[in-house]
Amino acid sequence: MSLEDEVLSILSEYVEPVEKAVEKLTPRMFDTGFLVKEFGEPVYRYSPESFTEGLAKPFWELFRRGGKRWRPALTVIVYEALGGGDPGIYILAAVPEIIHNATLIVDDVEDGSLMRRGEPCIHRIYGIDIAINAGNAYYYIPAYLAAKKLPKNMATLFLEKYVETMTRLSLGQTMDIVWHRGLVTDITEEHYLQMAAFKTGALSRFAVELAAIYAGRGDLLEELGRFGEAVGTAFQIQDDYLNIFGDEARYGKEIGGDITEGKYTLMTVYALTHLSSEKAKRLRQILHSHTSDKQELKEAINLIRESGADKYAREVMRRSVHMAWSRVEPLLADTPAKTKLKKLATFLVERTL
Repeated sequence: MSLEDEVLSILSEYVEPVEKAVEKLTPRMFDTGFLVKEFGEPVYRYSPESFTEGLAKPFWELFRRGGKRWRPALTVIVYEALGGGDPGIYILAAVPEIIHNATLIVDDVEDGSLMRRGEPCIHRIYGIDIAINAGNAYYYIPAYLAAKKLPKNMATLFLEKYVETMTRLSLGQTMDIVWHRGLVTDITEEHYLQMAAFKTGALSRFAVELAAIYAGRGDLLEELGRFGEAVGTAFQIQDDYLNIFGDEARYGKEIGGDITEGKYTLMTVYALTHLSSEKAKRLRQILHSHTSDKQELKEAINLIRESGADKYAREVMRRSVHMAWSRVEPLLADTPAKTKLKKLATFLVERTL
């Protein structure tokens, strides 16, 4: 069995309990009993039908389409590697996954995207107003509900890390939007890595921090958090890589979409600084044109490959995860969970889908 098949099998073990936990924080249908229990008695009168139509339906429309669910698995596996065995961890593990799906809903509006996971984006089904509101609502509803289920001292640390995470997410998204709008073009490798650490690394860092918090291992919070951030950042680089060099049938998305959006990735940044001035100018021109023309996309991909950016990106990913693992490996006892964790981290930078 290949590593990819093995890790996908491991991830499948967590799908059902994660989905049940997600449903506790965001029910498929709202009712008055749930609203009173979680939000208190209404001053006047709740409208559960409104929350079902405006929150539950758009969220579950996206969530039912799947996804790798690696973030909640990361939380549970790290928790198990720390010696934890309380199934209550699944509620915390669900929080970053709900937030992740909420960011996809909002990102698709911001990017003007048409398809997500092979079907129309949520804003194309329910409208931009409902999509933005639902996405925003699920940034904080799961955290609010999960925090209520924790002891006070644990809840305080949880909420501190939650606010920190959401701040980083917003900063990372700001950088990404400004760059692909062409408002700032002097982008370096360090700029890109910081953006990825904020935009994608923040949620995986949070996922790992939740495991440490629930296991009562605040002493490992920083080191484990840095590991989670490195894994998430590498995941983003690999996602960018697959968007340009992946097998479209396995990747499940249209190849070259990031070029059409004019996104700056580690590979485009590297190419722009390592190609001849004439070729770099041409690549920048294609990026700024937001073209969907197949020939121009192919030309851009060839320029990026010519620069050696594809090989460089893979080196950066592998080095980053290796260094992060070398720091946390001595902190964890040799258990099956630790073995799973290493395989998951390796998969996230070697995957083909």
